[in-house]
Amino acid sequence: MQNNLIEQQLGQLNLGDVQWIHNLSVYPLLTDEDSMPGYLTLDQALNDKQARITEISEGGHVPELAFENLTDQPILLLDGEELVGAKQNRVLNVTLLVLGGSK
Repeated sequence: MQNNLIEQQLGQLNLGDVQWIHNLSVYPLLTDEDSMPGYLTLDQALNDKQARITEISEGGHVPELAFENLTDQPILLLDGEELVGAKQNRVLNVTLLVLGGSK
């Protein structure tokens, strides 16, 4: 059954026009199927007030923040993204997928 699913998904892909720079060529894999990711990005969640960033305590602790997902969807936080909204801004050094309704 797993092989059939993989074959079905691969059968829906089309090879796009090559993009290249110097000696690197990339062919995009395209599909006609309209699909959305099963998660929100950090920017989407913050713009829609679906996430909250706070200090972990009144005094704060520089390497730590609290992140609260106020939705039922996961939120993707990417390594290198800047977290704004606490006493000082921080930059993530890991990629996280925060489940819906979690802190």
